[in-house]
Amino acid sequence: MNVMKKFSVADLIIIASVAALGIAVKPIVGPISKFISTPLGIPGGSLAGGFYMMWLVLAVTIVNKRYTGTVFGVLQAVLVLLVGMAGKQGAFSLISYSLPGILADIVFYLIKHRQKLITHLSLGVVANLTGSLTTAVIFFKLPAVMVGINVAFATASGIMGGYLAYGTYKALEKARIIK
Repeated sequence: MNVMKKFSVADLIIIASVAALGIAVKPIVGPISKFISTPLGIPGGSLAGGFYMMWLVLAVTIVNKRYTGTVFGVLQAVLVLLVGMAGKQGAFSLISYSLPGILADIVFYLIKHRQKLITHLSLGVVANLTGSLTTAVIFFKLPAVMVGINVAFATASGIMGGYLAYGTYKALEKARIIK
């Protein structure tokens, strides 16, 4: 089965545009989050990840089709590799960007009322926890205590990202940009 056939050209434009926006804000948000997270000994992504995952949540909720999160995650992974923004993670970015999209897809299709605030919050938390835990445990090999701190920051950040995604979604809906 070809997953890409499920998407219209408009869907793919939305996914690509939102993925590109997510990558474009990283150079701005990243240094700010690292300024706070580095002294705490946690990866900057756990703190700023909610803002990064906001874009994933928007793509999933706007397009509202199976595999949107997965396509988004893989696309972002390829983009960061192509533009040289993968940093120390390198090819590991294929995993750390794709897994949050896969988990967001699963959660999105388990939730009944998909355009509610709780959906956006849930997606933000699940996506951010997935990306944050993946990098903390596999890539950075943090000790258990630091993983716990990482989880707390990632959860809070994921909630904020979900809330920002919901506000953005509602603003786009009110402006009749999306239905």
